Amino acid sequence: MLADHPDVHSRIIVLGLVITAGALVFVARLFQLQVLEGGHYAQSADQSRAISEVIAPRRGRILDRTGTPIVDNRQVYEAAVVFTDLEVTPRMRRAYSILRLDERHLGELLADLTGRVRVPVGSSLRDLVVSELTDHPSVAIVSGPRRGDDRLALLVLPKETLNPYQAPTDEGEVAGEVAQLAESDVFGEDPVAALEHEVRKRWGLVASVVTDETYLAATSTLDRDFHLDATERAADLLDPFLPAFTVALPTTALTKEAGTANPPKTTAVRLRLMVDDQLTQGSNALARVADVAPTLVRERLTRALAEARAAHPAAPSPVFFAAASDAELIAPRLPRGTVMQEISITGVPGARERILLIQGDPPDGEGLYTQLTRRVAANLGLDAVTLQSLIEAHAQALSPRQAEQDHHLRLLVLDHERLDRLADGLAAELTQFGKPTTRIAVDHLLAKARRTADRAWSGQTHRDPIRLFGDLPQPFAVRFAGRDGEPPKDLLKRYGDAAADLPGLTVTLGAGRSYPFGSSLCHTLGTVGSDANEPDGPLAGRWGLEARYDQILHGVAGSRVRLRTPNGVQIANLDPALDGQDVTTEIDMEVQTIAEDSLERYRELAAALGSATERMEAAQAVGRSRAGFVLLDCQTGGIIALASNPRFTYEQLRTDYERLVKDQAEPLFDHAAVPSQPPGSSFKILTALACLEYEVIDPGHPMYCQGYMRMEAGKKLLRDHAPAGTYNLAEAIQVSSNVYFATIGSMLKAERLDLIAERIGLGRNNAIDVTQQRPGVVYNPKQIAQQRPGDPRWTVSDTWRLAIGQNALASPLQCACIAAAVANGGHIVRPYLVRPVDQPEVVDLHIKKAWLDDVRHGMEMVTSNLDHSTARLLVLQGAATGIKVAAKTGTAEWGSSASRERGLTPDHAWMIGYAPADNPTVAFACFINSGTFGGQACTPVVKRILETYFAKYGRDGHAP
Repeated sequence: MLADHPDVHSRIIVLGLVITAGALVFVARLFQLQVLEGGHYAQSADQSRAISEVIAPRRGRILDRTGTPIVDNRQVYEAAVVFTDLEVTPRMRRAYSILRLDERHLGELLADLTGRVRVPVGSSLRDLVVSELTDHPSVAIVSGPRRGDDRLALLVLPKETLNPYQAPTDEGEVAGEVAQLAESDVFGEDPVAALEHEVRKRWGLVASVVTDETYLAATSTLDRDFHLDATERAADLLDPFLPAFTVALPTTALTKEAGTANPPKTTAVRLRLMVDDQLTQGSNALARVADVAPTLVRERLTRALAEARAAHPAAPSPVFFAAASDAELIAPRLPRGTVMQEISITGVPGARERILLIQGDPPDGEGLYTQLTRRVAANLGLDAVTLQSLIEAHAQALSPRQAEQDHHLRLLVLDHERLDRLADGLAAELTQFGKPTTRIAVDHLLAKARRTADRAWSGQTHRDPIRLFGDLPQPFAVRFAGRDGEPPKDLLKRYGDAAADLPGLTVTLGAGRSYPFGSSLCHTLGTVGSDANEPDGPLAGRWGLEARYDQILHGVAGSRVRLRTPNGVQIANLDPALDGQDVTTEIDMEVQTIAEDSLERYRELAAALGSATERMEAAQAVGRSRAGFVLLDCQTGGIIALASNPRFTYEQLRTDYERLVKDQAEPLFDHAAVPSQPPGSSFKILTALACLEYEVIDPGHPMYCQGYMRMEAGKKLLRDHAPAGTYNLAEAIQVSSNVYFATIGSMLKAERLDLIAERIGLGRNNAIDVTQQRPGVVYNPKQIAQQRPGDPRWTVSDTWRLAIGQNALASPLQCACIAAAVANGGHIVRPYLVRPVDQPEVVDLHIKKAWLDDVRHGMEMVTSNLDHSTARLLVLQGAATGIKVAAKTGTAEWGSSASRERGLTPDHAWMIGYAPADNPTVAFACFINSGTFGGQACTPVVKRILETYFAKYGRDGHAP
């Protein structure tokens, strides 16, 4: 009876429909999961089990000319971290909060902190707070939305370009366009105004740009207005809100004739970008300290900036500046062929906002947030609770899921207990194993590794090992290798001591560099490190030969994917690395090490040879054994030895850099390749070559030298060390007559002498691949203002001093090329360490062979047993007996006349030359700081090195 009731039938039908609908939904969802999304979930599951590793390639070695490794490879143990092993459980993850600080809220926080905290003098509150926050692994850094075009640039062109009267007469229309452009405000002498216009057009910001000079003048006015003392200067209080940046602005224009090979000179200008919001925040902060209304501070600041700008207008400039965003407007109006240079402006705050995501504490107690704020508060001199409340008041609180959605990233939420166990344990264990490490240092490295994981550089994600430490002690690596990751959760529940000692730690085998010869060639070889954009990829050269030939040495990285399976870890994919190639240099390490040892022991060698003097011994305290030596193939320029003293090891460079910088012996300075002192009389050979090139003198013509150049006010100017007498060129070289070479130098003129010096290699970087070299300078009438700004007039005595090597700064690497040009018949060589694929173009001096023979004869007499010969002790012995050396000594003055008389600035010792004299194979140059005299200090060094070289290679020298 009840079944026949119509309500029952309808209910049964409805119930059936509901069940059917539910079944259909279930089937549809099952189909979606199994078919449509099944591949995605399967891939996610595989990825959660996969561990991706970069396989570093074997880096090529650096070899000497005999195939002996100078730089070799060695295996090193490295510590890496896998961040997924440090995360909280998915259930706990939802309970954490994320505190977001964008630029605006960070500025408000800094405004509240201003006046409450102590900031070291010269430091920026913004930089201090941000660096403290970002040095902790619980803080993620993300970027806000990029502006439509974050590129800023300025256009630069010569002033004469906008002179309509210089436009071609047959281009009247163009001249009219130029006139309109010149009368507009598009171009101007003030780069600041052009940059303001560029910011307005590119970024849509109405902002002021001021120079640091204007900023300091304005803030000094505020100090007086608000009676601020030295501990609370307006400049320091406003600095966090008006960040500075530096721009390299040209002081000359790029011309069509010069081309890009000769870029214009630039000067660094420090500027500040002032956006309205930041000005408001800075005014609020300053108002709190000055105890005045913020509106008053803003009004006074605006007025002070205007007054300072008026008092410090833009200096007259030889160029005009314009915003690069107006390029399309400007270019069509300029005369054909105009060179318009574009200067990129980088490092300007505001291109893209930096946002900090700070992990909050767990709901049941203290965690990483409390740990972080305690550390920051301690460094700021603030109560930790106060700092926490200020951050929470200004930051936006988000859930991890919301933060991920807003910023499109996989956000780490770290378990503070695991992180503490890893960081504290790693610091303690490394210290115990002989590698002292602090918890703060570990946190800094974890924070750096997190940046890599967050950006997934080189495929390195939160699931993959990311390098923390390199070159671990072997006992540490043996103890912790294979103990990475946490055990299964059920095992952790049953056994409390089953947790990993250092959760997340992975010990891997990496590649390092070894230096079999210790400190030899330390200035030349260079170092390697991880690429900033590829932290776990192949080692990259940082400087020196490692950087110069990095493309050959580094190889190509491989990859390996490991899977966690019930049967253990298995290799899922393997892509082997491609090893780098070896690089062979022209260096001979036997000769190189003898050269370095000889420079270090030059006084001992001089005593053994009988050339040491009491004056040399006293001068050593000034010179501190600073010295340089170069031996090169006089035909090709191949460098066989490039020695400098004192030296350092790369371990010292890493662990004791500050001491090396402060060491007065200048161990970081390459005395063989970096010009620091005048070349003295060794330069006279160059003067002789220049005079013969221009046929100013006849080398056989005798010239009377009276012992000084001239008398002036009863004083003899430019005294001669050689006795008065009549000399031809060869004899003048033998006795090193100042008067002879000053006289022929004045006949030649300084401009010609400078031109030949530049061709041979002085005043420029003459070596092909010696990266630490510097150009030095050969002073000429156009450059004398650099040396003597108080009296920039070039006089005839300046030409005299240049001709005898006192008006220049040169290195042994450059001066060796002077000797090589004499030795090889007048060819100018470019030194190199690694033979170039394409031999450099040969440049010849156009000197008659007979005349060049006179120069060679003079250099041979320098080492002969003749009266007044300056290097008569340079006679080779042993296996090199009978091999004649041709040389020229040099004694270079420095300091003032008074300091030289008091012995405070002893003369430097120089020697250049070649051997064998009759059939040259090698040329050399030796420099000893405060060595007093080249013939005494350099002779024993050169003698020992050449004896080593010829004992090894014989009279005919090395094979190509």
